[in-house]
Amino acid sequence: MKLINIHNLHFSYGHREILKGIDITFKDNQITGILGPNGCGKSTLLKNILGYLKNSSGEIKLGNKNLADISQKEKARIISFVPQKSQLISDMSVQDFVLLGRLPHLKNTWDGYTKHDNEIVRRYLKELELEKFLDRKATTLSGGEFQRVLLARALVQETDIILLDEPTSALDLNHALDLMTKLKRTMEKKDLTAIVVLHDLNLAAMFCDEIVMLKDGKVYCQGTPVETLTRENLKKIYNLNCDIFYTDENIPYVIPKLKGEK
Repeated sequence: MKLINIHNLHFSYGHREILKGIDITFKDNQITGILGPNGCGKSTLLKNILGYLKNSSGEIKLGNKNLADISQKEKARIISFVPQKSQLISDMSVQDFVLLGRLPHLKNTWDGYTKHDNEIVRRYLKELELEKFLDRKATTLSGGEFQRVLLARALVQETDIILLDEPTSALDLNHALDLMTKLKRTMEKKDLTAIVVLHDLNLAAMFCDEIVMLKDGKVYCQGTPVETLTRENLKKIYNLNCDIFYTDENIPYVIPKLKGEK
């Protein structure tokens, strides 16, 4: 099992403490959403898990192993990452860009990618409906198309865990729904674990099995969408007045109220 356990995690930028004793256990084979207001530490938490940032105290464990003791290459075979956006440093084709996800599996960089690597790339491009962009320059894609390419690059790493940092923030509602649907379908098909930072409460309710809500660098609550997306929690975390309704499948959806509206 690739269970992620975080215990008493602290992180600071200089003298400014961002994470203030985070305790979370992420369950396997489900999508966990990380929610909270701007500046509460959502993206910083992901970067600590990835090792891009070094925590000042506390620990992050993968199973029984401390992530600090795992090499970056080994970690890249276990955890993949979809950033909010990515800067292309060259005019690469979609196929070549997605192939970068196979780098952690190369036995020898001098030998380059194998036939098997290319077959994996083509499979995921097909699953994400990106085949028609195979030879297109990635720089020419729309925001929604490129976000799917970023997801494909992460999936070809064939990791057990995938982290996503606000993957829908630059997308319109239709593309956001499409991306999250493809993510959910792939997670269920491959028995993967996903941790995704989101701002859209209703997207989180629709696609996340569990939600962790942060406030001021601490875990405020953790549970199912029904348990966490309550009027009381949203008022305390976001200072948001709202109504909560439920679909026939008991999925909550949030209707915000204007300030001053009862």
